[in-house]
Amino acid sequence: MIRERMKIILYILALILVSNFKAFAEYKTITKKEFLNQNLKILEKRFDQIDTNNDQKIDAKENKAWREKVIKARQERAKKLKKKSQELAKKIDTNKDGKITKKELEDYKKKLNTKK
Repeated sequence: MIRERMKIILYILALILVSNFKAFAEYKTITKKEFLNQNLKILEKRFDQIDTNNDQKIDAKENKAWREKVIKARQERAKKLKKKSQELAKKIDTNKDGKITKKELEDYKKKLNTKK
């Protein structure tokens, strides 16, 4: 049962990867300075989110609270992803036998392509 679910999840992840491949193809080059500037802004924003008392220092209490917030957010995302993958598996598994065959996956891909 677990092995079957893992196969379903792998099929779904492969489907998601293929559907998002276009986003990766549009990546442009970036200079070192541009890269550092973009990441510096992100790091400054992150620091400000962690430094809740705005004293320009991150103490142990703030750090612990941030880590707990991040862990909770990741757990919530994992629950949502699991729910979405289960819903997608139900859509793909047309004969409702709890298994996704290659034909079912191909039929679902065709169905997606015709909707565009």
